Amino acid sequence: MLKQLEVPAHLHRNAARVAAAGYEHSGETVINLATRVAGIADLRDTDVLDVGCGVRHTMAIINRRIPIKSYTGVEVSRPIVDFLKESVEAHDPRFRYFHWDVRNDLYNREGPTLQGQAALPASGRFDLIWLFSVFTHLSPDDSQAMLRLLRESVRDRGRLFFSAFIDEDLDGFEDRVKETPLQKAYYGRRFMESLIAKGGWKIEYFGVRDPDQYIQHHYLCSPA
Repeated sequence: MLKQLEVPAHLHRNAARVAAAGYEHSGETVINLATRVAGIADLRDTDVLDVGCGVRHTMAIINRRIPIKSYTGVEVSRPIVDFLKESVEAHDPRFRYFHWDVRNDLYNREGPTLQGQAALPASGRFDLIWLFSVFTHLSPDDSQAMLRLLRESVRDRGRLFFSAFIDEDLDGFEDRVKETPLQKAYYGRRFMESLIAKGGWKIEYFGVRDPDQYIQHHYLCSPA
């Protein structure tokens, strides 16, 4: 197993305060949050799927020695996936990575639509699926499609953890930075929870934005 991972600066895509706190520290913090909320003591017996994985969670798992059974990352950035496959997957059997060429107005404007996808690029089913800062950049149609695809990839007793921009006073959806589509995709709580239910999930937990945990509002869901 790998003992240390260094990542080129140009592959990091996190906010400035995350970088200032340290990628491994913030990565470990949100992993611990998701694990704790899901009621899992640790990840040594858990198959994890990370959609929109980036690089910091892999860094945290390796460099902070976080025990994990397996980690599967899905990412729209080809350079990130190529780096992780060469530097991590080729040397540590716990890890595997998949490039997902799917359209997103913020990150990948040329890909095919998310609504047209029949399945995630990663095969298999997982005990814990997490998405950090993914629904924060999805339109409602794409959020609905994502929830449907994730439902097909979770085990019967598995869990889904994800963050989102939630405004309790909003009725519906609002793309709040007009000049940069989907930079800040805000959902009314009732609207997001209707999408969750339509996607075949039931809500186990709702948490509010917590800057100390480097996270926006967040949900823990289980298969309905």
